[in-house]
Amino acid sequence: MNQGKIWLVVKPTVGLPLFLGGVATIAVTVHLAILTHTAWWPAYYNGGQKAKAAATAPATEVAAATVATDAAPPGAKAPAVKK
Repeated sequence: MNQGKIWLVVKPTVGLPLFLGGVATIAVTVHLAILTHTAWWPAYYNGGQKAKAAATAPATEVAAATVATDAAPPGAKAPAVKK
């Protein structure tokens, strides 16, 4: 460790909390900047429209397959559902 002599000037009981506090402050500042200065983060955090569309698509396909199966004449094979 080439900067080990710093602890001869600054006590570790003072220097380490200051260093770790500085790291935490920088991390919180960067995350806050991302939250307040981007348009994509709120959509990502809330799931966005793509996730909602993907979540409702399988239910629609299953409902369509059920209707098609119920309307088929007796003895007919059920249509294949695409995944």
